[in-house]
Amino acid sequence: MSEITIRDAKKSDAADLALLDNIAGHGISLWFWTSLTETNRFEDALSLGRDRLAADDAFYGWRNARLAVEDDMVLGMANSYIMPPPSTESDEMKEHSDAFKPVFDLYDSCAGEWFIDCLAVYPSAQGNGVGKLLFEDSMATGEKSDAATMSLVVEDTNHGAAKLYRSYGFEVVDSRDFIPFEGCVEINEWLLMRRDFA
Repeated sequence: MSEITIRDAKKSDAADLALLDNIAGHGISLWFWTSLTETNRFEDALSLGRDRLAADDAFYGWRNARLAVEDDMVLGMANSYIMPPPSTESDEMKEHSDAFKPVFDLYDSCAGEWFIDCLAVYPSAQGNGVGKLLFEDSMATGEKSDAATMSLVVEDTNHGAAKLYRSYGFEVVDSRDFIPFEGCVEINEWLLMRRDFA
């Protein structure tokens, strides 16, 4: 088995980033991108997602992403950064659909914190510690930032991820009811977890 390495994402990785962003959100990204296309075709929606994550000015995009790679194949990604203040873009997404309101309310409360936005591993690479490597890398990067606190949002039914986060000192500090969208998995709440840098 080859060594798994962590590297900065490149703009050319945007297609992988779009797929992994959708995995992390359990389908909410693809559902949203599909609603923004005139065709409602998944291939067009994924193309839109790729373009959004390739944007140079998108704080949630390629510039803040780190990838786990083995034999030149992307296994997973983590996207983390200092959360900016609430923006008109988040307001527009809340207005676009009720499903976004609860999670973006939690996001808005994290301004100025080191925020681990997206952590996802392709199903074929799960169970090999890739997610843990990416998570530790995100925390290490955050420790070099000016932020005093780390935060993230996870679904209450994602027990494995929540257990991992708790093992690193994260605690649930707030929650919002999950509002279902078409094709979503069964989720009850969005959980905001937070810890201080030690």
